[in-house]
Amino acid sequence: VQMANLFGAELILLRAVFISQAPDLDLDEVKYLLIRESEIYLGEIARQLQGRCQRIRSAVRWSKAAEAILEYTAEQEALVVVMATHGHTGLEQWPIGSVAEKVLRSMQVPVLLVRSS
Repeated sequence: VQMANLFGAELILLRAVFISQAPDLDLDEVKYLLIRESEIYLGEIARQLQGRCQRIRSAVRWSKAAEAILEYTAEQEALVVVMATHGHTGLEQWPIGSVAEKVLRSMQVPVLLVRSS
């Protein structure tokens, strides 16, 4: 929020959702429900940020997280990516997660990682 306001930039909240299989479930229905839940979730975050951020919008992508971030950043011609990292996966000594690591390796614009609490 602070960076977006400082540079007069639009803040885009992006969430990737993906499941390759849904045993005993209709994958189209699962996809619809996951995307809808994500839209509601991001909408709530955007509402909480109203008044604190000049321009904000959200997007949901049906894709694996790293791929979604890379593709969406390229499509939107973003100048910087700020992302939270949980560090749940990857090597024990590696302080960031595999998604953040993939994004860092492949991103064509600066990436600021923020440790999620």
